[in-house]
Amino acid sequence: MSGISYKLSLSDGSIRTRLERLVAMMNQPQGFYREVGEHLINATRENFEKESGPDGEPWQRLKDKTIRNRESKGQTPVHILRAEGRLAGSINLVASNSDIRIGSPMPYAAIHQLGGDITIPSHTRTIYQHYDARTETLDQRFRKKAQSNFARDVTVGSYTVHIPARPYLGINADDQVAIIAIAERWLETE
Repeated sequence: MSGISYKLSLSDGSIRTRLERLVAMMNQPQGFYREVGEHLINATRENFEKESGPDGEPWQRLKDKTIRNRESKGQTPVHILRAEGRLAGSINLVASNSDIRIGSPMPYAAIHQLGGDITIPSHTRTIYQHYDARTETLDQRFRKKAQSNFARDVTVGSYTVHIPARPYLGINADDQVAIIAIAERWLETE
């Protein structure tokens, strides 16, 4: 899956109708859409900080195995979707005279927003261990290549990884009210 772009849709019909009337009165609505996009980028950053979706629903917590894996890599172990901060830092906007799109170009952005299964095909890996020639024993613990004197290739069978949906893009009722306020303010200054 590649990145994701989210096109706004206001769920409240009366707010949508009011916004359509306000936008129809604007000469150059691109600036308005850009300001709305900046508001939504800030709201998205808050979603990452709160680790919840735009609707306030908390994201599924990380599995213990994921936390241990991150710790071994020196990453932030408990922050959901922010192990390195690339996804949160990649949120951007594109505004035109007719709409706004908020999204991320990261290849894994969509799977985290929508959830889904990823099938990893069978593949070959090299594992590194230590062989003690004096006792003719092989230490079964895996080691880094530099700390090993014995390597072998192993085949890992295919498997599926389930990624739960952790929506970070979207709008809530407070955002809808803020968008109307931005439109009214925009018309006063235009």
